[in-house]
Amino acid sequence: MRRRQLILGSLVAVLGWGVARALPPGTPTLQALAAARGLRWGAAVTNAQLQDPGFRNLVTTQAGLIVPESEMKWDGLEATPGRFDFSAPDRLLGFAREHGLAMRGHTLVWHQQLPDWVQTLPAEELDRALATYISTVVGHYRGQLQSWDVVNEPIADDGSGLRRDLWLERLGPDYIARALTLAHRADPGAVLVINEYGLEGDDPKTARKRQSFLTLLRDLRRRGVPLHAVGLQGHLYANGSGPTTFASLPAFLRDLAALDLDIFVTELDVNDRELPAAIPERDARVAGVYAGFLAAVLPEPRLKLITGWGLSDRFTWLNQFFPRADGLPQRPLPFNNRDATKPATAAIQAALLRK
Repeated sequence: MRRRQLILGSLVAVLGWGVARALPPGTPTLQALAAARGLRWGAAVTNAQLQDPGFRNLVTTQAGLIVPESEMKWDGLEATPGRFDFSAPDRLLGFAREHGLAMRGHTLVWHQQLPDWVQTLPAEELDRALATYISTVVGHYRGQLQSWDVVNEPIADDGSGLRRDLWLERLGPDYIARALTLAHRADPGAVLVINEYGLEGDDPKTARKRQSFLTLLRDLRRRGVPLHAVGLQGHLYANGSGPTTFASLPAFLRDLAALDLDIFVTELDVNDRELPAAIPERDARVAGVYAGFLAAVLPEPRLKLITGWGLSDRFTWLNQFFPRADGLPQRPLPFNNRDATKPATAAIQAALLRK
């Protein structure tokens, strides 16, 4: 207990400085602290990123799980009908095994990163292609992955109901239950997840999206569709463009747990796009969002997993898809662009240590 208090005090001091400082010698890794709470700490990675020795070492020391950031999407696995290429995710799984890490599957059914040939199929052929794809991919990794994001982002952006994508328009709303059932048949032991974004904050749009999500989940549970966990992506904001406060989140987590579902945080990062350029201010604000979010989710007993959408600021999707107007790189992840600690590291460590 005394050691935990000393480390916690040091971490809180680091957070208060607003700049990167070294953690006390012997401070446990993110995975070690998560494991002490019965959780896993993971990171999204690519094969290209893992060629960098520094980043590779950061992943193997700080994480207990990896998830393919882009190398398990349909357009990469089956670019041509019936011709599957598992070489990229197989390399990631080999890396995970080499270093004693688990690996998640991400993702089977999504409205993006689909091969062109899939998008042109009429309903009957699309249903057959979906069945072949899920049975082949899940079958290839049967018994080898920690969990599967079976359906990704099924709820409309405005929270009005199911997303009107090609799956809904051509196969109807039952495509979600069908995908989960197909995945269960291919690997009866797999943990199956529906993954969604925009469920974390306190704004009215989030409240609508939560209700649509809960409606979907309750229907699936009532029908006995195989489903074991829900994924909250956790793409957060250190400004007013997205979720920055989380007062209503614990009650929503209790609603999910009441459906006998585990809860995963699957893609955690903090967007600093609209913050001032000064690094100390940006880092302090990002750390504050991490602290607030983790304070809301960590007390939930059904929380089992926290995975960042990256680990080091050197490799973040946000610089490509949400660049800052001033051209500066974003700083959204637990470690900085030199793979060193920063206030976000301290905030996460402190949250994991706090009981």
